[in-house]
Amino acid sequence: MQGVILDELEKYVTSKLGPTGLARMRNLTGRGDGGYDLSGKYPDDELLMIIRGLVEATGRPPEEIVEEFGVALVPGLLEVYGFLVDPRWSFIEFLLHTEDVIHRGVRINSANARPPELQAVRAGADSVTISYRSPRKLCALAKGIVRGAAAHYKVDITISEESCMLRGNPECLITVAKESL
Repeated sequence: MQGVILDELEKYVTSKLGPTGLARMRNLTGRGDGGYDLSGKYPDDELLMIIRGLVEATGRPPEEIVEEFGVALVPGLLEVYGFLVDPRWSFIEFLLHTEDVIHRGVRINSANARPPELQAVRAGADSVTISYRSPRKLCALAKGIVRGAAAHYKVDITISEESCMLRGNPECLITVAKESL
Protein backbone atom coordinates (compact mmCIF):
# COMPACT_ATOMS: atom_id res chain seq x y z
CA MET A 1 0.00 0.00 0.00
CA GLN A 2 1.33 3.43 -0.92
CA GLY A 3 2.37 5.74 1.88
CA VAL A 4 0.26 8.58 0.48
CA ILE A 5 -2.89 6.50 0.94
CA LEU A 6 -2.00 5.49 4.49
CA ASP A 7 -1.04 9.08 5.36
CA GLU A 8 -4.44 10.26 4.13
CA LEU A 9 -6.08 7.42 6.07
CA GLU A 10 -4.43 8.75 9.23
CA LYS A 11 -5.90 12.20 8.50
CA TYR A 12 -9.30 10.57 8.04
CA VAL A 13 -8.93 8.67 11.33
CA THR A 14 -8.04 11.91 13.12
CA SER A 15 -11.10 13.65 11.64
CA LYS A 16 -13.34 10.83 12.90
CA LEU A 17 -11.71 9.78 16.19
CA GLY A 18 -9.36 12.62 17.12
CA PRO A 19 -5.68 12.36 18.10
CA THR A 20 -6.40 9.71 20.73
CA GLY A 21 -8.10 7.54 18.13
CA LEU A 22 -5.15 8.00 15.78
CA ALA A 23 -2.79 6.88 18.56
CA ARG A 24 -4.92 3.74 19.05
CA MET A 25 -4.81 2.97 15.32
CA ARG A 26 -1.04 3.47 15.21
CA ASN A 27 -0.70 1.03 18.09
CA LEU A 28 -2.73 -1.53 16.11
CA THR A 29 -0.26 -1.30 13.22
CA GLY A 30 2.83 -1.08 15.41
CA ARG A 31 3.63 2.42 14.14
CA GLY A 32 3.60 3.99 17.61
CA ASP A 33 4.35 7.69 17.16
CA GLY A 34 5.52 7.35 13.56
CA GLY A 35 3.50 8.09 10.47
CA TYR A 36 4.00 7.21 6.83
CA ASP A 37 6.45 8.43 4.19
CA LEU A 38 4.32 9.58 1.25
CA SER A 39 6.54 7.79 -1.27
CA GLY A 40 6.95 4.67 0.88
CA LYS A 41 5.33 1.30 0.37
CA TYR A 42 3.78 -0.54 3.30
CA PRO A 43 2.03 -3.88 3.88
CA ASP A 44 -1.62 -3.92 2.80
CA ASP A 45 -2.41 -5.35 6.24
CA GLU A 46 -1.80 -1.94 7.80
CA LEU A 47 -4.70 -0.42 5.88
CA LEU A 48 -6.90 -3.39 6.75
CA MET A 49 -5.99 -3.18 10.45
CA ILE A 50 -6.89 0.51 10.54
CA ILE A 51 -10.20 -0.14 8.75
CA ARG A 52 -11.02 -2.92 11.25
CA GLY A 53 -10.12 -0.53 14.08
CA LEU A 54 -12.46 2.11 12.63
CA VAL A 55 -15.25 -0.45 12.34
CA GLU A 56 -14.80 -1.42 15.99
CA ALA A 57 -14.56 2.20 17.16
CA THR A 58 -17.57 3.47 15.19
CA GLY A 59 -19.82 0.43 14.76
CA ARG A 60 -20.22 1.34 11.09
CA PRO A 61 -20.01 -1.20 8.23
CA PRO A 62 -16.54 -1.47 6.64
CA GLU A 63 -17.80 -0.69 3.11
CA GLU A 64 -19.36 2.55 4.36
CA ILE A 65 -16.13 3.61 6.07
CA VAL A 66 -13.96 2.67 3.09
CA GLU A 67 -16.19 4.55 0.63
CA GLU A 68 -16.26 7.64 2.85
CA PHE A 69 -12.47 7.46 3.13
CA GLY A 70 -12.27 7.29 -0.69
CA VAL A 71 -14.11 10.61 -0.90
CA ALA A 72 -11.74 12.14 1.67
CA LEU A 73 -8.71 10.71 -0.15
CA VAL A 74 -9.18 12.64 -3.40
CA PRO A 75 -7.77 16.04 -2.34
CA GLY A 76 -4.58 14.38 -1.05
CA LEU A 77 -4.18 12.29 -4.20
CA LEU A 78 -4.67 15.36 -6.37
CA GLU A 79 -2.09 17.21 -4.31
CA VAL A 80 0.49 14.48 -5.02
CA TYR A 81 -0.54 13.37 -8.52
CA GLY A 82 -2.47 16.39 -9.80
CA PHE A 83 0.33 17.27 -12.21
CA LEU A 84 -0.73 14.20 -14.23
CA VAL A 85 -4.28 15.51 -14.67
CA ASP A 86 -4.91 17.63 -17.74
CA PRO A 87 -6.73 20.75 -16.48
CA ARG A 88 -8.92 20.66 -19.62
CA TRP A 89 -10.37 17.27 -18.71
CA SER A 90 -13.99 17.02 -17.74
CA PHE A 91 -15.04 14.69 -14.94
CA ILE A 92 -15.86 11.95 -17.47
CA GLU A 93 -12.47 12.38 -19.18
CA PHE A 94 -10.76 12.19 -15.79
CA LEU A 95 -12.40 8.81 -15.18
CA LEU A 96 -11.52 7.60 -18.68
CA HIS A 97 -7.83 8.50 -18.19
CA THR A 98 -7.28 7.27 -14.63
CA GLU A 99 -5.59 4.00 -15.61
CA ASP A 100 -3.53 5.09 -18.60
CA VAL A 101 -2.22 8.35 -17.15
CA ILE A 102 -2.57 8.47 -13.39
CA HIS A 103 -1.93 4.84 -12.45
CA ARG A 104 0.95 4.71 -14.94
CA GLY A 105 2.43 7.75 -13.18
CA VAL A 106 1.93 6.06 -9.82
CA ARG A 107 3.82 3.00 -11.08
CA ILE A 108 6.65 5.19 -12.42
CA ASN A 109 6.87 7.11 -9.14
CA SER A 110 6.91 3.91 -7.10
CA ALA A 111 8.14 0.84 -8.97
CA ASN A 112 6.61 -1.48 -6.38
CA ALA A 113 3.20 0.21 -6.43
CA ARG A 114 0.27 -2.06 -7.21
CA PRO A 115 -2.73 0.15 -7.90
CA PRO A 116 -5.87 -1.72 -8.95
CA GLU A 117 -6.41 -2.55 -12.60
CA LEU A 118 -9.02 -0.20 -14.00
CA GLN A 119 -10.59 -0.15 -17.40
CA ALA A 120 -12.98 2.71 -18.05
CA VAL A 121 -15.13 2.84 -21.17
CA ARG A 122 -17.66 5.41 -22.19
CA ALA A 123 -21.16 4.01 -21.69
CA GLY A 124 -22.97 7.10 -22.99
CA ALA A 125 -22.44 10.82 -23.51
CA ASP A 126 -22.29 11.44 -19.76
CA SER A 127 -21.54 8.00 -18.35
CA VAL A 128 -18.63 5.63 -17.89
CA THR A 129 -18.42 1.98 -16.89
CA ILE A 130 -15.36 1.13 -14.83
CA SER A 131 -14.02 -2.39 -14.48
CA TYR A 132 -12.12 -2.69 -11.18
CA ARG A 133 -9.86 -5.66 -10.42
CA SER A 134 -7.64 -5.96 -7.37
CA PRO A 135 -6.77 -8.72 -4.93
CA ARG A 136 -7.51 -6.15 -2.19
CA LYS A 137 -11.19 -6.03 -3.23
CA LEU A 138 -11.50 -2.39 -2.17
CA CYS A 139 -14.23 -1.53 -4.66
CA ALA A 140 -15.83 0.69 -2.01
CA LEU A 141 -12.64 2.78 -2.08
CA ALA A 142 -12.93 3.09 -5.87
CA LYS A 143 -16.55 4.26 -5.54
CA GLY A 144 -15.52 6.77 -2.89
CA ILE A 145 -12.73 8.10 -5.08
CA VAL A 146 -15.24 8.52 -7.92
CA ARG A 147 -17.54 10.46 -5.56
CA GLY A 148 -14.60 12.57 -4.38
CA ALA A 149 -13.60 13.31 -7.97
CA ALA A 150 -17.20 14.31 -8.73
CA ALA A 151 -17.07 16.73 -5.80
CA HIS A 152 -13.76 18.11 -7.11
CA TYR A 153 -15.31 18.66 -10.55
CA LYS A 154 -18.51 19.98 -8.95
CA VAL A 155 -20.81 17.51 -10.71
CA ASP A 156 -23.67 15.39 -9.40
CA ILE A 157 -23.48 11.70 -10.21
CA THR A 158 -25.24 8.42 -9.73
CA ILE A 159 -23.30 5.19 -9.25
CA SER A 160 -24.61 1.71 -9.94
CA GLU A 161 -22.74 -1.53 -9.47
CA GLU A 162 -23.55 -4.36 -11.86
CA SER A 163 -21.12 -6.86 -10.34
CA CYS A 164 -18.81 -6.93 -7.34
CA MET A 165 -15.78 -8.98 -6.32
CA LEU A 166 -17.16 -9.07 -2.78
CA ARG A 167 -20.14 -11.01 -4.16
CA GLY A 168 -17.86 -13.51 -5.91
CA ASN A 169 -17.67 -11.84 -9.32
CA PRO A 170 -14.27 -11.71 -11.07
CA GLU A 171 -14.43 -7.91 -11.24
CA CYS A 172 -16.45 -4.96 -10.04
CA LEU A 173 -18.38 -3.21 -12.79
CA ILE A 174 -19.26 0.29 -11.68
CA THR A 175 -21.30 2.61 -13.89
CA VAL A 176 -21.00 6.31 -13.19
CA ALA A 177 -23.51 8.70 -14.75
CA LYS A 178 -23.23 12.46 -14.59
CA GLU A 179 -26.63 13.89 -13.77
CA SER A 180 -28.09 16.50 -16.09
CA LEU A 181 -29.08 19.90 -14.76
